[in-house]
Amino acid sequence: MRGISLSLVIALVVVGHPVGASIILPPPGNTTVPCDFVTGGGFIVGSGTSSLAFGVKANFAVGGGVKNGAFWGHLEYNDHSTSPPMRVHGTGVTGYFLGTDTSKPNDRVITGTAQINGVDGFTYMVEVNDKAEPGRGVDEFSIDLSNGAGFDYEAGFNYSDGPIAGGNIQLHPGNPSSTPPSGFTCQ
Repeated sequence: MRGISLSLVIALVVVGHPVGASIILPPPGNTTVPCDFVTGGGFIVGSGTSSLAFGVKANFAVGGGVKNGAFWGHLEYNDHSTSPPMRVHGTGVTGYFLGTDTSKPNDRVITGTAQINGVDGFTYMVEVNDKAEPGRGVDEFSIDLSNGAGFDYEAGFNYSDGPIAGGNIQLHPGNPSSTPPSGFTCQ
């Protein structure tokens, strides 16, 4: 996972994996954030090189940005290759940043906390890129999930699953409510 993680471990078991709790912090010294927001939804298909099984769909709905002096967003992600299906529900947003690849101006990274199948103690990092309209077959979505205690899950474009197979990522311009949290400035 890119970034720095500070972890507090809690002993739990989810779908046979030990889990803990982590809070993802922004990269050190990064106090500049984009003052826009991103929304999107759709599905990706596993290539067999990530945590998502070959040929299996995973659905997602995601949003992120800054709003009224706070990080804002949501995440829903369902991997249908596990039994029972792995259902990820975002419970908080801890960051919103530009992607690290400067050749992708519409690339955004959203970090936060999540539950998996109703169990707390997970962190996520989602990277999305609004490349074109319509987004199917072009826009990009990747997800990293962790618990700081050995559970790691990675799927999406950054892990060779290709661009989204259906849906759209949409980067929206900022508006008067797009103000960053205290200690952060707009780029």
